[in-house]
Amino acid sequence: MRIERRYTKTGSSPYAEIVFRHATSEIRNPDGSVVFRLENIEVPEAWSQVAADVLAQKYFRKAGVPSRLKKVEENDVPSWLWRSVPDDKALAALPEGERFGSEMTSKQVFDRLGGCWT
Repeated sequence: MRIERRYTKTGSSPYAEIVFRHATSEIRNPDGSVVFRLENIEVPEAWSQVAADVLAQKYFRKAGVPSRLKKVEENDVPSWLWRSVPDDKALAALPEGERFGSEMTSKQVFDRLGGCWT
C-alpha cells in the first residue's frame, strides 16, 4: 500500500508547520479540590482547552516513559516513524529520579500512535 504525502514536506519534520503552545490541564471536584493537574504540557496552538484536557487526561502515558530515547532503524519505514527504545547509556548518566516520567507533549502521543498504526 502506498500513501501519498499531502500535508508535510520531504526532508522536514512532520511537526514543522504546526505551532505548539504550553497549557495546563486540570480536573476539579464540585467542591473545588483538584483531582488531576498536569502543567506545562505541549499541544497544537489551534487546539481548545477541552482537547488539551482530553489528551493529557486520557492519552498521555502517566509513568514509565524513559526521558532519553533512541530510534531503531527499520527497513521500509520512514525515519520519523522508526520506533524508539530506552537509551540505556544516556539514562544511566541521569539521576535515578529523572530517568522515567510521563508524556508531556502531544508529539510523544502522535509518534507513539502513528508508530503503532504503521
